[in-house]
Amino acid sequence: MDYTEFIEAMLVEVRKHIPADVTVDRHAAVKNNGTVRVGLVLMRQGINMSPTIYLEEFYEQYLEGAGLLELARTLAALYEKVKVAESYPCGDIFSYQKVRDRIVYKLIQRKMNEELLRQVPYSEYLDLAVVFYVLLEGSAFGTATLLVRNEHLCQWNTTREEISEAARKNTPRLLPGTIEQLANYMYVLSNQKRNMGAAAMLYPDIMGEAESLIGENFYILPSSIHEVILIPESHGVNREQLKSMVEEINKTEVEPEDVLSDSVYYYSGKEGRILQ
Repeated sequence: MDYTEFIEAMLVEVRKHIPADVTVDRHAAVKNNGTVRVGLVLMRQGINMSPTIYLEEFYEQYLEGAGLLELARTLAALYEKVKVAESYPCGDIFSYQKVRDRIVYKLIQRKMNEELLRQVPYSEYLDLAVVFYVLLEGSAFGTATLLVRNEHLCQWNTTREEISEAARKNTPRLLPGTIEQLANYMYVLSNQKRNMGAAAMLYPDIMGEAESLIGENFYILPSSIHEVILIPESHGVNREQLKSMVEEINKTEVEPEDVLSDSVYYYSGKEGRILQ
């Protein structure tokens, strides 16, 4: 069966393996870079936050020989791990005072998200866009978030500049940055959750910390929206070679919704900033 048929078959089978107070429906979501993913949303009676479990990996297992019964049981077990125990107080979403300390930012590509950027407050950075979201709840299996849209600014009676300032303070605090050495000439920069961690390159002082660790200026390879790779300038690979490598990896190794950019950036210690 094709993917569409598989989704419908899984919908029927999963309903047999979940509690009676949970309903299951097909759900399509427009993700980063305009990609569309289809999965199953499991809604528990009396709870206003419902996880969506996407089915691409399940379909791959099906094509490799796994049966629908086995996959449905696996999905039902996953739901038990990711389900939300209590409703989120929805009234908090309408109060800027209640969400202000949970507003953070992430980096996305401008060109591939032009339609989205017409609907949300954002700031330009290099060839990227800084957009904002509210961290609602986090676990080892994922994070519940609310993307800040233009209508939220009206509801909150606030401005892009105000939420940008809040996010500037909150993001390093809630999602601390990390720099790890992968090899003698390669470092990875992200946040502790490894989720939307490319935004750590905006944290105050973190590029200076990276320069002290590396010992020189360095190139920044946007390997995904979740992390960037730092390469010392003296490693001997020129910028065009690095750009070709990033483009190839984005085409062959990175999920379309996780692609950040095909560009290669450069950190100048003398100027204290990132250059494109």
